[in-house]
Amino acid sequence: MNEYIPGGMLQRQFRWEWVNYCLYRHLHESNPIPKLQPVLDHLLKAQKKQLALFENIFISQRIPIPSDTINVKYKPFELCIKELHYREYQLLQEYLSYADYFMPTSSRKLGIGELINGQLSQVNTLVGLKQTLADLSKEEHTAKKPDYLIEEGYRLERVASGFTFPTVMTFDSQGTIYVAEAGFAYGTKPGKGRVVRIEGDGSFTEIAGGFGGPVTGIVWHDGYLYVAAGAIGEEHGPGCGQIIRLSMDGKVEIIVNGLMTCGDHFTGDVIFGPDGKLYFSVGTGTNSAVVGTDNMLILNHHPQFHDTPARDIELMGTNFVTRNPLSEQPDVAITGAYKSFGVPSHEGEMVRGRLLANGVIYCCNPDGSDLQIVADGFRNTFGLKFSPYTGKLIVTDHGADPRGSRQIRLDWDKVWEVVPNGWYGFPDFFSGLPATLPHFHADQQAKPTFLMKKHPKLSSQPLARLQPHSASMKFDFCTNPGFGRPGEIFVAQFGETGFEKTGELPGYKVVRVDLDTGQISDFLTNPNDDSAANGPVRPIDVKFNATGDELYLVDFGIMGTEQSGRKPQPKTGTLWRIVKTK
Repeated sequence: MNEYIPGGMLQRQFRWEWVNYCLYRHLHESNPIPKLQPVLDHLLKAQKKQLALFENIFISQRIPIPSDTINVKYKPFELCIKELHYREYQLLQEYLSYADYFMPTSSRKLGIGELINGQLSQVNTLVGLKQTLADLSKEEHTAKKPDYLIEEGYRLERVASGFTFPTVMTFDSQGTIYVAEAGFAYGTKPGKGRVVRIEGDGSFTEIAGGFGGPVTGIVWHDGYLYVAAGAIGEEHGPGCGQIIRLSMDGKVEIIVNGLMTCGDHFTGDVIFGPDGKLYFSVGTGTNSAVVGTDNMLILNHHPQFHDTPARDIELMGTNFVTRNPLSEQPDVAITGAYKSFGVPSHEGEMVRGRLLANGVIYCCNPDGSDLQIVADGFRNTFGLKFSPYTGKLIVTDHGADPRGSRQIRLDWDKVWEVVPNGWYGFPDFFSGLPATLPHFHADQQAKPTFLMKKHPKLSSQPLARLQPHSASMKFDFCTNPGFGRPGEIFVAQFGETGFEKTGELPGYKVVRVDLDTGQISDFLTNPNDDSAANGPVRPIDVKFNATGDELYLVDFGIMGTEQSGRKPQPKTGTLWRIVKTK
């Protein structure tokens, strides 16, 4: 493969380094602990050196240094330390990926080695600062957690409740709200989803039902509701997902059929673009392209299922050995990438890409004709939205888990800007980084290696990486300066489901994300996970009203986890509204 730098990667890194410089300067000026001043002096000096190294790279590559205005958001001292560690650690992984994959022979000429050394020193110092400040701030007693925390100046109001596993909402041209219920949750049997209309008194009326669950997307357009349904019930097999057009008299028309939704992930969102086309997504069938014992719920009904790529793939021939729970006798299974369970792969074997594939974003006409792949190589793009400012398609994409035959540790959720015909890395790149980086190696597990012999060029790096296992779902753009900063997005984070323990509870919140700087801040938080009593439990969708002064939040309700022993609870979903109070 020719050495290359993914599109816009250097420019984005420079912007991040500049934001980090501003944050270090903020720490230097707001330091409440005089003994820390020499440490902060050193960090600020080191950051100036990092910026100088970047300027040299830009000059050597004849790339104009970005000069646009950057809006930096400043947090209190301890939170700023945590933010800097989060950001600097990601940059370290990106710099390591130059030497590990993107430009292994040219990275030294570019001075990437010096960047790595400087970055590692910064990260190590920030780790010590973060831990020390956390130790100092520990309370001697455990205070009762509030029902929820919301950013000052905002108020949360209940609109309607009693939904069973709601996933998404939309407004019609009159401002009427429609909510879709999935039909089932992880831990319950596949069922039928439905669409309901919210009435003025908070009650709701079914518009249509019987959709093969899970229903994951809904949008209003020109007098119709368009619905994305996984249709993975036991009577179905691979290739059963649907996009449905629903008229207000209840008439149901399947306009796209046969989507590859059998597996871990299903359809995602469904939206209309500025070109009048219908856009939607389909997730991967597995965690990381290998069917394993973590897929037993599917294997029991569909033993032949596997991921299907959207483009031709030449395999490395890497195979994975597991026990074979499908056999009545003690047995083993040897499984390759993009193969059914128990089917090995061979070096140099070609797997042909198909139109009906996994990990893709599609577009088509409003009647379902002219189905095309927009981009591929995603894991599970659950939220889609066109930016009202740039016109670009922006998506949220779920990170991988340390489970199954090919475990991936601490993969982030991320926000991508989608390039037509772009490739976003699955199954060999996670969050824009090669799977071979030590960061992704789970303890006591085989180190992840590449499954593909050749890779297309990676389109870009994420605009932002969100907390691993936060399950960042749907999102919306702020357009009203009376509510927030125009251009930032609000992201609903469903919350962890027990795959991996991290330093703090992932998700169960709504966060603000600045796509220019990659800065992330909490907006609404449920500190009680599935035990929440009087506030949102698991945010799954957020949408602004037409004027942008009210943010609506779909709360999935109680799902529980295997670790907690709690089971999904029907009729615990709620629709909330958030308004500005001052």
